[in-house]
Amino acid sequence: MATGLNISSSSQKVILLDAVSTLIETHPSVIEVYHQVGLNFGSSLEQHDVRRRFKAARRELFAVDTSANDQIEGALISSDAIERELWRRFIEFVFHDLPYTTDLFHALWDFFADADNWRVYPDAVACLAQLKRQGHYVAIASNFDSRLIPIVGYFEDLSALDNVFCSAGVGFRKPDPAFYREVIDRVSRDLGAGVPIGDIVFAGDCIENDFWGPRRMGWSAFWLDRRQPRSQPKGTEGCPKSCRIVSLEQLPDVLK
Repeated sequence: MATGLNISSSSQKVILLDAVSTLIETHPSVIEVYHQVGLNFGSSLEQHDVRRRFKAARRELFAVDTSANDQIEGALISSDAIERELWRRFIEFVFHDLPYTTDLFHALWDFFADADNWRVYPDAVACLAQLKRQGHYVAIASNFDSRLIPIVGYFEDLSALDNVFCSAGVGFRKPDPAFYREVIDRVSRDLGAGVPIGDIVFAGDCIENDFWGPRRMGWSAFWLDRRQPRSQPKGTEGCPKSCRIVSLEQLPDVLK
């Protein structure tokens, strides 16, 4: 990965980007993989059932769609062991029709650890190249375990990143404010100087983790909404149109 740079003017920012569904995605999709692997291990769930239970498990176990205002700062602790146990329980929750899910868990864990099962979004490639040309410090700040590090390192298109911060390494998960504080403390150590709040920008696809959470820290933030749904998703009320982007290629321009 690229070495850090010293921010010497307000035109140079610290750009923090989410990973999954922002820079990278699985192929096939996560739900397709869960459904097929589940079938291989004897599950009778239909794909729509897997999708429904997947969403419910995220809310139940990973505090997705839960406001940071409802959390005690420092409560969403993370480590490789914690993340692995959460995902074990997650698989157990989704595939409630199976009496035994240990082997299924291992199969899914290994699938998503393999970089060949991921790909980089084309707009992410263009965005990173332009952000680095503009002289910004650019890093990933993601809810993930240490599997993320070799996955990111596998892709030449992501080699310009200055660092990769995953929740398991940071010690906390988004949207816990402790996650954002620890990440920017580590960025400051990278740069050898404190980073002014006005020079921090966060962007990602999760409205709570990647927009409202950073905004509560006083940071600039942009919500990436590639789907552009006709109905307004929960939690997006109050998100200014100027902070909503449909492609990462827009990000370098809005920072000018």
